[in-house]
Order: sequence, then C-alpha cells, then structure tokens
Amino acid sequence: MNDVKNQEQQIKLVILGLENAGKTSIVDVLKQKTEITLRKPPDMNPTKGVERRSLFQGSIMVWDLGGQEVYRNEYLKNPESYFKEISFCYYVVDVQDYYRLAPSTMYFMGVFNLVKKYSPNARIVLLFHKMDPDFNPDQRNLRGKFMDKIEPYLQKNDISFITYETTIFDLNSIKTAFSQEVSQLAKLLDL
Repeated sequence: MNDVKNQEQQIKLVILGLENAGKTSIVDVLKQKTEITLRKPPDMNPTKGVERRSLFQGSIMVWDLGGQEVYRNEYLKNPESYFKEISFCYYVVDVQDYYRLAPSTMYFMGVFNLVKKYSPNARIVLLFHKMDPDFNPDQRNLRGKFMDKIEPYLQKNDISFITYETTIFDLNSIKTAFSQEVSQLAKLLDL
C-alpha cells in the first residue's frame, strides 16, 4: 500500500534542452555524483534517449531527455509518452553557445506547447546554464536574446515561468533552482 501511495505522490520532473547544454551534469550535481574542479567541467557522455533517475528517496522522478536531434524528434513525434503528468519542466539553455541559440529557441517553443497540452499545470523553469566564473554574460547576452524571443509568446498565453542562472562551478546555484521550486510542491504533497 505504501508503494502505491508513493507512486501516486511522485513528482515527475523533466529536464530538457539541446545536446551539450549541461542537463546530465545538473542532474549529477543534484544526485551528488559529480566532482567539479574549478575551471574543469566533468567529462560526460551524451545522454541517449531518456534516463530516469529518482531523487529524495524516490519522491521525485527526473526524466533527463537526451538533446541530440534524433531524440528531440522522437519526443516531438510521441509527446504523450514524454510530456504527460509533468510537475516541473526544466529547460536548459547553454548561455555560452551562441550558434545554438536559434535551434534552442525553436525547440523550446515546440516542447512548451506539448508540455502545456499534456501537463497544463506543469511549472516551467528556465535554467540559463554555464554562467561559469570566467564567462562574461554581457559578451553576447544570449539570455536576453532567448527571452526576447520567447517572452512575448509566454505572456500572450498567460503562462508563468521562472528563470535561474546556474553553473556547475557554484553548486548552490543548481541546488537553489531545484529546491526552491520542488520544495513548495513537496510540502503540498506532504512528502
């Protein structure tokens, strides 16, 4: 009976974005699997398909969706399999990858529509990731350019969202982005 109750109250958190945006590193930080030395990010292999991992004694199931184009196309073709019953949708934008800004914006818009269709109450969280200590965010202002593209659409559809700036070199930036959002729902569910 307790397992049934836990499954019913389990929070589904989806983390997505383009390949190499840092999604798996973020999840590893949350699971405390990654050791980070200043100025050297961990070596990572690309996520193939979807990796599901639990956090907080199984109360949160994280779906880490691989960002390569072949997988993105699969998610968009079969959205109900991936975007149904989401509590939190974290979209990761690599603020250092100027040349991937347009594809990232387009992918976000496609995914956002599907999340809203299959999980209308999902909380949308944008992570502007790789705000590393030696990175100058004013250099190309990718955060501002991304927001300029998506904010009018989100406001037009009266969609609330929240943003965070994160880096694996400041573990608290990642933990804050997740704990502030998820803890509110966990309290409501009495987890």
